[in-house]
Amino acid sequence: MISLVFIVWKSRSSPGDWMAEHLAEFLGAVASAGALAFIAASMNIQARQTRSQELLTAFSLARGDLENLSRTIALTARLVVQTRANGEQGRLDYWESLFASGDRTAFTRLFGRGRRIKDCLKAKDSVPLHHHVRLFIQLFESVLALSREDELRGMLLKLPLGRAYSALKIAVDEDPDGRYLRSLEHLPRDVEDA
Repeated sequence: MISLVFIVWKSRSSPGDWMAEHLAEFLGAVASAGALAFIAASMNIQARQTRSQELLTAFSLARGDLENLSRTIALTARLVVQTRANGEQGRLDYWESLFASGDRTAFTRLFGRGRRIKDCLKAKDSVPLHHHVRLFIQLFESVLALSREDELRGMLLKLPLGRAYSALKIAVDEDPDGRYLRSLEHLPRDVEDA
């Protein structure tokens, strides 16, 4: 708009004015600068969309493994069992039916804030659990590494598998600043009760 006002003003100025004689060049320069700014903005948007698509593709590829690992971790850590120590019926069948019916992140709801998993990791026979937890963390971090934008990282951490990742980071004592714990604060306090 300012350029248009300047052009109209200069076109009415005296005929000996240099700018009035070269008004077309000035108009071309302004239009070229505007076009370059538009091209740069378009390229930035396209690059961001490409990175987002790469992240979503990587997450889609890893999702099946992460879902299966969450089930394995829940069972290995005994977050849910078929029969409880006191002989009562456990809720394993319920969680298995959810998983089988398509709720592939059902077992992640048992991770809570990582307290029970952390306790299980301290046991002498916890080598398989350590392996599964580390594998889950490494796989999820490989997906997170593709994200340069904080919004995308935040979105991933809010998903059920991201919340499971946060709980596992707490369980392995890799949350010194409480960032992952803050991402789980909205969960109900009894979420670990299977």
